Amino acid sequence: MTINSVFENFKGKKVIIIGDSMVDSYIFGEINRNSPEAPVPIVDIKKEDTKLGGAANVALNIQSLGMEPILCSVIGDDEDGQIFMKLCKKNNLVTKGIIIDEYRKTTNKKRVIVNKDHILRIDNEETNYLKSNIRKKFINNTEKLIANNEIIIFQDYDKGVINKKMIEEINKIDHLFIAVDPKKRNFFEYKNVDLFKPNLSEILNAFDSKDDSINNLNSISDELKSKNNIKNIMVTLSNKGLVINNDSGFIYNKIQKKKIIDVSGAGDTVIALATILFYLKLPEKFIAEMCNLAGGITCMSSGVSAINLKELLENAERNNLDVYL
Repeated sequence: MTINSVFENFKGKKVIIIGDSMVDSYIFGEINRNSPEAPVPIVDIKKEDTKLGGAANVALNIQSLGMEPILCSVIGDDEDGQIFMKLCKKNNLVTKGIIIDEYRKTTNKKRVIVNKDHILRIDNEETNYLKSNIRKKFINNTEKLIANNEIIIFQDYDKGVINKKMIEEINKIDHLFIAVDPKKRNFFEYKNVDLFKPNLSEILNAFDSKDDSINNLNSISDELKSKNNIKNIMVTLSNKGLVINNDSGFIYNKIQKKKIIDVSGAGDTVIALATILFYLKLPEKFIAEMCNLAGGITCMSSGVSAINLKELLENAERNNLDVYL
């Protein structure tokens, strides 16, 4: 088996992404003076940009890896919602899984970038859980789209689209491969899933722990795996790599040092890639190396962006990652 053949095996396969979607806005500018009104710098805007974020960025990563994403999310009936739908069209994402709630805000994260440095973020959002009528409509629509598909990614950003009821309803469908990128509120609600991928701070916060040692990660991931009957746990450790815990054992995989420009979206890339590699039941060492590589590549560019498959494959071959297959 070659790395190229791995990606050929799932080319065109449909993947359902359920979760909180948003618009990521960027203001690029320069600082040359301070305000006379307050002790703050003035940013002279040079360029502005908008991109799909959250679960929608996971969908773009799935698309970049050669598969067909079906995004299931809820947005508001507002200007940002209109921008979101236009961006979906621009990026050839199907919108049949998108429910519009006229009483809800579309999340917009606005980042201010000066000389490639991220100096400020302004969030305009609503994080309450969906109202019962919208939740029921969303679940029914999502279940229809799942009917003939088997790979599901829960992309939970704690913005209210996913709740315990939603998780339980999807879990009742018995033919699914379910991957989860969790956040705080629903952390322990995901049971009997195939892949659970928190980052370091998320799993430590969930267990009210400050011990970031590998031994402690082994211990608490063991506890989580047993308590919630999870097949594979992957914890990403930023520039320190990642760990994987499953029935084959526990591995810690360090990352090659790279110049990190922006970590935004790296987790979206990793959950998209890890889902497919675990679904194909590939060796854990290969999965770890590929996910570290993909996350590192994403961090080398500014702003949220999907992985470039050609760049990923070229880097994987250059690093001889096929020896782990």
